[in-house]
Amino acid sequence: MATPRSNWLAEAISGDALRRFPQSILGQAIFAVGLSLMVNGGIGLPSWEILHQGLGYKLGITIGQAAQLSGLFVILLWIPIRQTPGLGTISNIVVIGFVMDLTLNAMRLLGVPAKEVLSQDLPVAVALTVIGTALVGLGSGIYIGSGNGPGPRDGLMTGFHRLTGRPIWIVRTIIEIVVGIIGILLGGTFGFGTIWFAFTIGPQVQFWLARVDPSGRATKQSAASSRR
Repeated sequence: MATPRSNWLAEAISGDALRRFPQSILGQAIFAVGLSLMVNGGIGLPSWEILHQGLGYKLGITIGQAAQLSGLFVILLWIPIRQTPGLGTISNIVVIGFVMDLTLNAMRLLGVPAKEVLSQDLPVAVALTVIGTALVGLGSGIYIGSGNGPGPRDGLMTGFHRLTGRPIWIVRTIIEIVVGIIGILLGGTFGFGTIWFAFTIGPQVQFWLARVDPSGRATKQSAASSRR
C-alpha cells in the first residue's frame, strides 16, 4: 500500500533516510567534480550543463548558481505532475552547484588553465571529458543507490513518463534535446563531450549502481517515493 502523500516529509527525514544521507552527499559531490572537469575541458557538456552554462553567461552568474536556479525551477514543475522530493532531491539542488563552483575556483587557484586554453590542447581536453564523465557515472551510482529521492531533472522525466505513458527513453530524449537547444542558443558549449556523455553515461551509471545497490532496493525505493 502506497504511503499517503501527506506523509512524504516524515519519510524524507526518517531515520533510515538520514542514515543514507551522507551517501547522497558523497555521490552528488563526486558528480559535481566530474561536471567541473568537463566544463574545464571546454569541448562539450551534457545537455543540462549546456543550459546552465548559457544561463550563467546571460545572467552574469556562475554555472553552479545557474544549476541551483534551474533545479529550483524544475522542482516547481514537479507540483502539477505530482512528484514528491526526498532528502536527496533537496541536497541535489544545493550540493552539486556549490561543489561545481568550489572545484572550478580551486582549479583556478591551482593554476589550471581556463577552458579557452585547455580546449585547444585536444588530448588534455579529451582526457578531462572522459575522466569527468566517469566521475559523473560513479557519483550517480552512489547517489541513486542511496535511495533518497531522484534529482530534480530525473523526477521531471519520470513524472512526464507517468503522465504521458510514453517510454522513459522517449521522454528523456525529448527533454535532453529541448534543454540542449535552449542552452546552445544561450551560448553553452556543444561538442565532443556532449556526444561522449550521451552515449557512455548510461552504461557507467548502471555499472556503479549494480555495485552500490546490487539488490536494487534503494533504487526502487527512490523511484516509488517520488510518485507518492
